[in-house]
Amino acid sequence: MKLSYFSLILLLCVTISVALSRPTRIINKTVPLRSDGYLIIDTYKGSIIITTHDKPGVEVNVKIEADDPDSWDAERDVDNTEIRIDGSKEEVTIRTDYKKVKHHYHSFWDWITDPFHSSYSLPLVHYTIRMPRTAGLRIKDYKSRTRIENINTEIKFNTYKGEVDIYNLVGGIDLETYKGEVRVSFSKINSDSRFETYKGDIKVEIPRGNGFELRTDFERRVDFTTDFDVMSIERGRKNRFYDYRGKINGGGPTLELESKKGNVRLIAK
Repeated sequence: MKLSYFSLILLLCVTISVALSRPTRIINKTVPLRSDGYLIIDTYKGSIIITTHDKPGVEVNVKIEADDPDSWDAERDVDNTEIRIDGSKEEVTIRTDYKKVKHHYHSFWDWITDPFHSSYSLPLVHYTIRMPRTAGLRIKDYKSRTRIENINTEIKFNTYKGEVDIYNLVGGIDLETYKGEVRVSFSKINSDSRFETYKGDIKVEIPRGNGFELRTDFERRVDFTTDFDVMSIERGRKNRFYDYRGKINGGGPTLELESKKGNVRLIAK
């Protein structure tokens, strides 16, 4: 009798686990890209992990999963989320396309069953990518978590409130965020770079002996700290705006920092 009881409990647990598991879909694709080409990524939410190699191609691994596994339409939404990978050896574009997902929520029957779109939640898209170390990289994102490692190139990055971690960057970056969290660690800054945020957190690490020229454009509610020897310039006595300037180690590429009321850290490593 005991065996029958515990068997029933085990079966029930397995059934519940299967019922609550997130619907997922996997896509794997490899496309050619020259070492001096460009990789462009356009996505909304989920994650982006990028590592590099010395091969002339991009390896793309994608996992699409329901953000709300309890939604009646979770499996359908995962199936209708499209990943578009297009381009040539000179430029490859990877884009998350939710058009089919959104289309269903404008149909008559979906409005009848869910008039307030209470079950409307776009799936998460997780990218794991390997790309040529020296290819250019451009990313447009809304709120993904991103990690990029060991890239020798110039990066252009736009995110609204995503989390960005970039390690061992040799090159330059142009990054704009509204209220995201950004951490960039340079192995060498050898191109002009720019960071702009409204009220996000930005931490930039640069080797202590690297030469560069600092320029800032801060409003009064910016909390700024730096390990480098720079000069503060007061502007607007009434509101106490401060800008900072300095040619570090004789100068070099320009590093521009702009913020309205965020936290900005410039660290010597």
